[in-house]
Formats: sequence, C-alpha cells, structure tokens
Amino acid sequence: MSRTYGIDLGSSTLKIYLAGKGMVYSQKNVLAVIDKKRTIAIGDEAWDMAEKAPANIEVLQPVRSGVPAQVKNMISVLDTAFERIGEEHGKGVGIDILLAVPTYATQVEKMALVKLLDSAAIKPKSVKVVDRPVADAIGAGIDIKECFGVMIVNIGAETTEISVVSMGGTVTGIMLKIGGNTLDECIISAVRLHYNFIIGKKTAEQIKIKLGTAKPPMDDEKITMKAFGRDVISGLPGSFTIDSEFVYWAIKENLDRITDAVRNMFEHATPEMSADIYESGIYLTGGDGAIKDLDKALSEATGLSVTVCDRGAESAAVGLGKIAEDRTLRFFAEDYMTVGKYE
Repeated sequence: MSRTYGIDLGSSTLKIYLAGKGMVYSQKNVLAVIDKKRTIAIGDEAWDMAEKAPANIEVLQPVRSGVPAQVKNMISVLDTAFERIGEEHGKGVGIDILLAVPTYATQVEKMALVKLLDSAAIKPKSVKVVDRPVADAIGAGIDIKECFGVMIVNIGAETTEISVVSMGGTVTGIMLKIGGNTLDECIISAVRLHYNFIIGKKTAEQIKIKLGTAKPPMDDEKITMKAFGRDVISGLPGSFTIDSEFVYWAIKENLDRITDAVRNMFEHATPEMSADIYESGIYLTGGDGAIKDLDKALSEATGLSVTVCDRGAESAAVGLGKIAEDRTLRFFAEDYMTVGKYE
C-alpha cells in the first residue's frame, strides 16, 4: 500500500502530513542560497540566517500568496524536506500526494503546482488537489459532508481567505492581500515613526505574537516587552519598551479591513446560507487567526459566534491527512495526475 502525504505550501511555513503518522514536517518555507547558486540550508535553519547572513548568502521565500514564485527554489526545499522525512519514514518515491490550493487558483495554476511536484525528486505516483478552505474545515473537525454552510477565515502570512463551505465545496469566497506579514510591516513602520528605531521582520513578528491584540487593552491588561533595534538618529543598536496598546493601534486598520470583508461576505451569500452561518458561526484558522481577542472583535462586528481552531496554522495540512486516512472523504480531492500522466 503506497504512502499518502498531504502538503500545504504555505507562504510562511511548509507543512507535510503523512497519513497514519501525523505531521512529519513543519518548518519555515525558506531557503538560504550562497552566491546565487548553491542551497546551504532550508526551513528553520535558513530562517535563523535571515537578516544576519553575509551579503553572498540570500534567504529566499519561494512561495508568495500561496503560489510558488520561485519554482526551482521550491523544488529544492521539497527535495531536502523529503530527504529528512525519508531518514525516519523511508524514501518518498512513487507516493500519493494531496495538495492544498488557494480557493481561486486557476486550472493553469493548479497544473503548474502539480508539475512542480512531478519535477521534484519524490516523483509522485498521483497528485490530487483540495481547496484550502475545505482542508481547513476538515482539519478543524467540521463535518462538511452535510448540507450546511460554515464560514472559514484563514489569516495566513500574506493573504486572508474568507470562504463559505458547504457539502464539501467552496460556495463563495474572497481573498485579501492582507496577512501576518502585513501586520509585521505595520509594526515596523509604527516603531520607526514613534520610537525612531529600525527593527527587523523577526523582531516585528515576535512583538505581534506576544503583544498583538484586536481589542484595545484596559490599563490593567496592558503588557510590555523590551525590543531591540537600531536607533535612527545615532545609528547605534539599542533597546526600547513597547506595550500591547501601541501594537493594537499599529495593526488595527488592517484587522478592521478583515472584519469589514467578513461582514461584506454576507452580501454574496444566499439567505439560506446566511441562516446556516448564523447557527454554525465563524471559524478562524491560519497562523494569525490566533491573535488575541480577534475572535471577540469579529463576534462583536457580526453578532455571530467565532471559534478559534486549535493549531490553526496546521489545520489545512491536518485536513489533508484526514482525507488521506478516511476513504469517505476522498471525493473532496480532485485528481490532477496519475502515474505521471496529466489530464
């Protein structure tokens, strides 16, 4: 019996799920290249080099908005990732693959993703694609086989997908060019403007994770942290103290745009579908779906219950794994390649 892997090519993190084993790979989707020629590291090891490596070493992000922007580099990441997986679980040649794809990926984009996998060293026997909102819903434990609509809000690194899923398919949805990276950039800009400090992407991400909130904190709820960067005036390294209220105002505008988009989604849903969502509520997934009080802010804006999915960053990959492990869920996957022959 061949092995089946679920792959979520996230802009920030590459997740790989092996049916029957669970998550076998979850690391930053980046690679470090020296002299524009040779890959010297991938994943978290490469991410550790970001903003620290000498000029001849570049840390590259091969996926943008859920779609590979650097095919050769993405193949390099996949080859190395499967080499590591193979050391523990056996070589991944001639395997079956389930691939999560963005809601509105075109047929050409889907075929390009499949051909990318076929060009990798794993040489899959078959590749099937699954809409990411469907994989998210299954990974969150939602029974979408029923004729019942649910809303999935996936806040990823570069995009936010807002989708209504019913009977195993995406009924309607939109994609915003707003994600965790957008919030990080807002924090970087606000810190430079207010504190006269330049901070890096890693520091901004740490600030967002620790202090990020979607509701203004009360005075007794404020938390602070010390951050480090370069003083704009002196040009020297230094530190400053930042609090959660400052971060709230820094990211508020973009979180409001997400909230407004969720409200506007009901204009595209039928009355019957809206009634379903009223009962089932909204499910928050994605790495930044867990921002503090985002569920409360969405609930106040829509009047609906909002559930933050456990391990939301991995829900799509977990959903792919469940599809691989449960034959009754296989019809959610669309066949794009069998034994190397494209249809």
